[in-house]
Amino acid sequence: MARYAQTCPIIYGVGTIGVLGEEVKKLGCTKVMVVSDANVSQLKIYAKGKQSLLDAGLKIIEFTKVIPDPTDSIINEGGEIARAEKIDGIVAIGGGSPMDAAKGINVLVNNPGQVNQYFGNPFYTPGVPVIMVVTTAGTGSESTSIGVITDTVNNVKNSVLVNATLGILDPEATLDVPPEMTAATGMDAFAHAAEAITAKVPNPKSEALSVEAIKKVVANLPLAMDDGTNIKARGDLLVASNFAGIAFNDALVHLGHAIAHSAGAKFHVTHGVFCALALPEVMKYAATVDGEKVKIVGEAMGISFSGRESAKEIGTMVAEAIRDFLKKINIKSVKALGISRNDFIAITPMIFQDACYNFVPREVTKEEVEAILGAIYDNYQ
Repeated sequence: MARYAQTCPIIYGVGTIGVLGEEVKKLGCTKVMVVSDANVSQLKIYAKGKQSLLDAGLKIIEFTKVIPDPTDSIINEGGEIARAEKIDGIVAIGGGSPMDAAKGINVLVNNPGQVNQYFGNPFYTPGVPVIMVVTTAGTGSESTSIGVITDTVNNVKNSVLVNATLGILDPEATLDVPPEMTAATGMDAFAHAAEAITAKVPNPKSEALSVEAIKKVVANLPLAMDDGTNIKARGDLLVASNFAGIAFNDALVHLGHAIAHSAGAKFHVTHGVFCALALPEVMKYAATVDGEKVKIVGEAMGISFSGRESAKEIGTMVAEAIRDFLKKINIKSVKALGISRNDFIAITPMIFQDACYNFVPREVTKEEVEAILGAIYDNYQ
């Protein structure tokens, strides 16, 4: 049985940052917290968003302390400020980290205590409207129910369950993203799509959106890296990210993200990089469950199949194509990131504890996970 939905409406188009203030005002907000990070808060797009809010007559409280992989302590600090200031809306301007932080802060607006007690818990007093202005094409967080937060108590990544109220996708907001981050975020979207297609309980909407997302990433990611001002490529990547976010919010991601979350918590490397590195071997694993689903991923990439390939051959072909694409967009290997093979394989127990492991299409043994991690390390140099 498949279920699918969309968590919030989206406004898409060049220059749509200009409608931010009026849209927030329509939601009944009068005093909003603007959540961002130190880098984004210095960009023109942030200034435009802030001015739009002010022009609409809204009072604003700025919280720009968000760091990559935002920690529980940052969320708790933001939550205390939000409660003290009695805000009635939150506007996130940024990539996945500010969006996740905004979700965490929203949990605390009308609830006591610290965010840690709400990890994985959907039962709390609802917060305020949350509006996402997306500045990176990757996480799709504007359309997911998950806010990923670093749990410093247990040194793992955990999550709160929160939906955004509105997402604004303005391609101009992504023009300042450097090539390396463009690649990492683009591959995060690719991984969302590929894992949604090969999910434990796939559904037709997720598959259709995921196929389109993969096509857009493959076609546009190299273009956006070569020329960051390519507004069409930037726009197509934003749409890909959003489509993949909607897709995996229903179908869910699985082993690749369990690996990426665990490796990210341990080695503090950008999430999308580990998603990318895990993907070839995860597709080989997924092919042992349903080769036809992995074939759909490959066809979206432009691979031609004869129709006579075994599931194993399909997995190998798709894995090789993904590795070739990673080389094209300069994704570093695990070894090049300064991580030893033994240390990388040592994250195995963490993978079984990650929430995404609950959605793997086929249970794996400790030995299988160690072999997959070893192959990730050895097969991409």
